[in-house]
Amino acid sequence: MINSEQVVTDPSNLVTENKEEPLIIVDGKIAPKLTNFVAHMEFIDEKTCLQCHAKEREMNFGSGPVLVKQMPHEYRDNCISCHILPK
Repeated sequence: MINSEQVVTDPSNLVTENKEEPLIIVDGKIAPKLTNFVAHMEFIDEKTCLQCHAKEREMNFGSGPVLVKQMPHEYRDNCISCHILPK
């Protein structure tokens, strides 16, 4: 049992200090920052995200083939509530 005055520190959960980006944890996993890709620079809507991420597939955006990963979680509204847009 832990009371309100105790501090519990799990060294495996320590995060290095990063003042530039917030740390967003969903279902116990860190939501990845979106890659620096033109379609990731501005959030339009969830349908736009799902055009590429509904299933894993190879796509070519002009600079050669890219393996686009399937969204590894159930559908959630507002992708950028967890995923950070590149700057």
